[in-house]
Amino acid sequence: MAKADSRSASLDALRAALDRAPPAGLDALDPKQLAQLATLLSEAKRRQKTQVDAALTESLSHVPLLLRGAVRKILDL
Repeated sequence: MAKADSRSASLDALRAALDRAPPAGLDALDPKQLAQLATLLSEAKRRQKTQVDAALTESLSHVPLLLRGAVRKILDL
């Protein structure tokens, strides 16, 4: 029963990391591998968001100073 709970928890974590149901082929992975994959995906999404935010902020340096506030608001920064 504990292994089933572990598998279910790992699949839930993976579902949350993917923002959708995991592909059927991932059923072959054991719970530890599923949890590791979920962790790696979550970390990758976090790094990507950080990099995109940094790029957007950097791109504001090319916007005239008087327009930066409006552009920030539009971009939700």
